[in-house]
Amino acid sequence: MSRSKSACSTLASGQLSPDPNARYQPASPFAAVSTGLWILLGVIGALFALFTLAYYIRYEVNDWQPLNEPWQLLLSTTLLVLSCLTLHFATRHARLLPSLTACRTELLLTVGFTAGFILAQLWAWQALISINQGVQTNPANSFFFLLTGLHAIHVAGGVIALTIVVYQVWRGHRDNLHLWLNLCARYWHFLLFIWLFLLGLLRLT
Repeated sequence: MSRSKSACSTLASGQLSPDPNARYQPASPFAAVSTGLWILLGVIGALFALFTLAYYIRYEVNDWQPLNEPWQLLLSTTLLVLSCLTLHFATRHARLLPSLTACRTELLLTVGFTAGFILAQLWAWQALISINQGVQTNPANSFFFLLTGLHAIHVAGGVIALTIVVYQVWRGHRDNLHLWLNLCARYWHFLLFIWLFLLGLLRLT
């Protein structure tokens, strides 16, 4: 009787095991977080797609004056690419040796390059304001500040998430460090794609 009951409970749990004494194994939190991240990326992509549509609609109006992008955008792009690379190497090192010590240098560089990206964005905005090309100068300026600022906010959110992951691993509340870093790397690569898309949009218009 107990053997039959155990088998039924196993099947009801969704774990199709030939062992009648098998017990239900809860799903790893990593799988749920990974799915949630894909949903988040979809929402962010849709958000930028809507702003791109609004950009093109506003671009057709006669009062649109093209903006000469500041050279600091090249510096921003370089720093964001470097942050993606260092986070990728941090993930690889954590896979080989699951310890924060193994990827500490790469993680510090990632945070440093990402912070530099945000500071370079502030520098670009300040450069435009200094030549009287602020937010309210014309619609092209407004969209430039809006799109780059929205992207910078998402980048800053990524730094916060990475900091939380590292802190929880350090306190022993999480294992499989490379899996969590892989999620962070996925987010970073997505933001790099969005950034390159925005650069192309601004340059072509």
